[in-house]
Amino acid sequence: MENHQISKYRYERKYILKPIDLPCLFFDLNLKGYREIFDERKINNLYFDSFDLSSVMDNVNGLSERKKYRIRWYGDSFSNSLKQLEIKSKAEFLNVKKTVQLEEFTLKGLNDIEKLSVELIKFLKKDNLNLFNHFQSKTVKLFNSYNRRYFLSKNNETRITIDSSLNFYSPVTKNIFEENNIIVEIKYFRDFNESFKNLTLNKYSKYVKGVLSTTFFNPIY
Repeated sequence: MENHQISKYRYERKYILKPIDLPCLFFDLNLKGYREIFDERKINNLYFDSFDLSSVMDNVNGLSERKKYRIRWYGDSFSNSLKQLEIKSKAEFLNVKKTVQLEEFTLKGLNDIEKLSVELIKFLKKDNLNLFNHFQSKTVKLFNSYNRRYFLSKNNETRITIDSSLNFYSPVTKNIFEENNIIVEIKYFRDFNESFKNLTLNKYSKYVKGVLSTTFFNPIY
C-alpha cells in the first residue's frame, strides 16, 4: 500500500440549496472572484460502520468528536478504478482526513457490494494491519454517488464544492433514495466571513441522510 496522506485540519460548513437557486449561487461566486478549478466529476463512496451504526448515532447525538470510514473513487461507479480509503475525523466544524491509496478494484454492480468489501478487508489484512483493525469490525452500510464541482477563492484559502444528483443505496434493505436538493460545502483554514444568497447553514451528513432514507432506522435527526 502506498501514498498515505493526511490532510491539514480545516473547517467545514454545509448548506442545503434548492436547484432553482443554483444560478444565483454561480452568479455570486463569479462576483466574489471564485474560479472553477476542476472539471465536474462523479464521486462514489462505500461507507463502513459497526453493527449498531455507531457512526450514525454519534452524528445524530451531536457528539463533537466522531469518525467516518469510507472507500472513495471517481468516475463511473462500476468500472475498474483506483480506490482510496478515507478515515475522516470531525470535531465541531474542524475536520481532518486520512487517505490511503488502494489498488484497482471493481464494483461490478450494486449486488456485488458485499463481495467488494470482503476483497478490500482481505487486502488491508495483508497490507496494513493497523487499518485492518479499524475496519474488521465494520461492514458496508451504504453506497452513494453524486456529481461535484469545485470552486476556489481569489486568495486560495476557501474552497467551495457543489454536489448534485445525489443517489443512495442500502445493501441491507436494497432501497434507493435520490436527494432532490443540492449540497454546498465551504472548506476553509482561517476565519470565513463571506455570505452567499440563499445559503443557510445546515446540519447535513450524506452518510446519515442515506442510512435514514434507505433503512428502517429512524432516530430523531
